Amino acid sequence: MLLLAAGMIMFGGSIVQGAIGFALGMIAVPLLVEAGFSLSQAVALTTLAIGIQVLFGAWRLRAHIPWGDVKLAAAVRYLTVPIGVLLLLSVESMDAQGMKRLVGIGVLLGVLMRSFARSKAARDLPLPVSVATFCLSGVLQGLVAMGGPPVVLWMTTRDWRAQQARAFTMTLFLLNAPLQVLLLLLLSRTMSVDVLLMALVLTPFIFLGTTIGLRIGDRFSKPLLNKAALGVLMVIALNAIL
Repeated sequence: MLLLAAGMIMFGGSIVQGAIGFALGMIAVPLLVEAGFSLSQAVALTTLAIGIQVLFGAWRLRAHIPWGDVKLAAAVRYLTVPIGVLLLLSVESMDAQGMKRLVGIGVLLGVLMRSFARSKAARDLPLPVSVATFCLSGVLQGLVAMGGPPVVLWMTTRDWRAQQARAFTMTLFLLNAPLQVLLLLLLSRTMSVDVLLMALVLTPFIFLGTTIGLRIGDRFSKPLLNKAALGVLMVIALNAIL
């Protein structure tokens, strides 16, 4: 039953991710917790699912990867993802409702940050600002698998083509995901190899959902899809909090 629930959640989340380029973690984590997974299991399963989804995309866009920025962001996140994982393990003893509220607040903050990621003027940010942004991203990634919103907000200040932006986020995630999953496997009492295998079993659902999402994204305007996705995420967040 859990496998079926996870498959449906990953399928739906992959459709949204394929259509607009974000939101799989923000959709999957609260719904997986609602379905009965522990927070560690939900974060690990989502991390692996996103890793599977972006692996081939990062390889296809390898010529567009802005390695200078990737190296800085990945290095900072290598230091801060473990902090997020330790925070996750410290709150996992909360009751189920408390965990749902925590994840709901995380989703809500992500939605608000994503809403601010609009047309800001491209400029070189001071190094401390970039480092602080990547620190926040790493902590959120380790805690609730939602490290994307701070990075998306940071990218609004870069004069990048769409291919560079996609290559940056995909590569950054791929470089940090193995560390996060390994820490959860070693430190979490609720994690097991079975959860990792479940992500592999769900690969067809993720691939199919992504394919459908890409086609939807080609048919409708990005602003409309963004508004619809943010609306859905807001409902999920409020449902988890209230």
